[in-house]
Amino acid sequence: MTTDKADRSVLVLGRSRLVIDDAVVGLRDLGYTAEATNDFADITGRYDVEHIDVVVLGGRVPPEREAELKQEIREINPQVSFVNSLAGIPGLIVNQVKGAFSTEPQDPTEAPTYTPDERTIQLTLAEPHDVKVTLWWTTAMVPPDPKSDSLVLREDRLAAGDHTIPIPDHVPPKRAFATVQVDAAIYNFSIATEQ
Repeated sequence: MTTDKADRSVLVLGRSRLVIDDAVVGLRDLGYTAEATNDFADITGRYDVEHIDVVVLGGRVPPEREAELKQEIREINPQVSFVNSLAGIPGLIVNQVKGAFSTEPQDPTEAPTYTPDERTIQLTLAEPHDVKVTLWWTTAMVPPDPKSDSLVLREDRLAAGDHTIPIPDHVPPKRAFATVQVDAAIYNFSIATEQ
């Protein structure tokens, strides 16, 4: 995988043209080369998969086609990484890609945890870190273009120790997600308490 952002290439596959186009704009704004399609046929013929670093697979890619795509692309580019999109939320997709490209590995001892009963995110830091917590949620399921919203909940330098970050009541219990960035390490996960 290349290290210069301009040389990093992303292909986003998903059903909603609006979502994948917005994700591409966000990725390009960060300096990545990005393309997207909602046509899952002949990907290896239509795209230069040999030079793609990350392929994002949306949840609407049929499972059998997803398995075929992974095999077809890996035969040409064994170094490619695949990211399974958590939801059709452009900003969340962008953060998942940033996490895939992060040069700072995730530290399991500092990985955030979510407590559904209390609707809180817990974070234990061994030393002070810059931390950014962003929440994402779906506001309407209007196939094929889901609507979404987001909120930067915390963005500051946190001291070493235990931190509890409550989820605001207006964030719904369904189809909700969090991105926690600890310095350059990025953790993306569901905070939904209902299906």
